[in-house]
Amino acid sequence: MNISERVALVTGSGRNIGRATALELARRGAAVAVNSRRNQQEANSVRDEIMAGGGAAISVVADVGVESEVISMFEEIEKTLGNVAILVNNAGLRSSDKVANMTTEEWRRVLAVNLDGPFFCSRAAIPAMSEMGWGRIINVSGLNAFSGRAEWGHVCASKMGALGLTRALSPELASTGILVNHIVPGAFDTSLGSTTGANPAVNVDAVPVGRLGMPEEIANTVAFLASDHASYITGQTIHVNGGAFRY
Repeated sequence: MNISERVALVTGSGRNIGRATALELARRGAAVAVNSRRNQQEANSVRDEIMAGGGAAISVVADVGVESEVISMFEEIEKTLGNVAILVNNAGLRSSDKVANMTTEEWRRVLAVNLDGPFFCSRAAIPAMSEMGWGRIINVSGLNAFSGRAEWGHVCASKMGALGLTRALSPELASTGILVNHIVPGAFDTSLGSTTGANPAVNVDAVPVGRLGMPEEIANTVAFLASDHASYITGQTIHVNGGAFRY
């Protein structure tokens, strides 16, 4: 699943699943733009880890929910690495509040990152991908958008909106060589360096395989969808959840 000489942007890749994805794409040969909303130190750390392993990477701080920052981010990536061929819309914002108590500002802020972000980034990436005749857009959401979760109305709505965007873009872009898919992680252990999958906040008994997922397992799924091994897959929703949700 070699993706060498491709440029990848992974949004929200300063930590957790995004970090693992950036590292895996770099390991497979991609030049990676590591993005963080505000934490320059985290983005630099992942960039340095990639470069220490012999890969090519830059770090870019940008809020994907702000159109002007997305435009500037793509300009910087294109200037230093080249045109983005693999876009992983991983950045997500989560907060809890009952809908009756939720402010309009809070609602819009979550939707800006979770739904506007994939739109802004996809729109910025599509022209160059179309010109290349090859591209991958991979949107990452979460299981709660499918199962529902109290006090997460804004999160669930925005993530399902991104799923709708995936389903619309896949037939729209297929003839140009751009494939668009959606990954839905279940319960994952995002404690850096964990090998046990232990997390007391999650009931592992509810996961049929008996453990939490590891970020690297999402990263491997992304790498597969980004490769030519997935050249006949588009418009699909892939659940990676250890059997916790069967759809």
